[in-house]
Amino acid sequence: MKVRSYLFVFFVICLFLCPVIAFSSKIPKIGVRGGLGTDINLGLAFGVGGNYLLDMGDNPLELGVLLFYSHWSETSYEGIYDYEYNESSDIIVFGMMANYLFGYKLGTPGMFLLAGFGFGMMSVDWEEWSPDDESLGEYLPDGGSRQDASGTGAGSVFNLGGGMAFLNGADIRFEIPVILVFGEYGEASTVVPTFIITAGMRF
Repeated sequence: MKVRSYLFVFFVICLFLCPVIAFSSKIPKIGVRGGLGTDINLGLAFGVGGNYLLDMGDNPLELGVLLFYSHWSETSYEGIYDYEYNESSDIIVFGMMANYLFGYKLGTPGMFLLAGFGFGMMSVDWEEWSPDDESLGEYLPDGGSRQDASGTGAGSVFNLGGGMAFLNGADIRFEIPVILVFGEYGEASTVVPTFIITAGMRF
């Protein structure tokens, strides 16, 4: 249900912003992009977004909205118990992002660097369970116990990377978004470095 709500808000914003931006300039500055990658624990990470380019010479500013998801789970063994961690860094991020593109010129092929900052709403779910240990909290029907924590709050994203631009308005980037979650949710990490390859197109 949370994912559907974030998707709905994301597409509503895009629906209203894109026509306004489109008629403000004949130069193709509207972009969409998506990417797939991993986090520091080798979990799943992916994101989609829309953006608008403010042409500022060799270092334009890219403003956009993004929807980002990161998931990590791990099975580990500690003492005589079998602990299974599912840190649903089901971290879901919906927010705004600003990236400076160093050395990027619209419609000109070449390599460029980027650095950015964003903020938004984040949903975090964390869970831990064991089939043997009954001290975690909630008892499981087949033995063992579990505990979890979840919540929605604010957070920020710091981004670094580089890419290659092409003549047709497309580009490919390697990005390192670092998610900073404001708040504590069980033992879920509040700092989540991710590594993602994205592809984008301007219209």
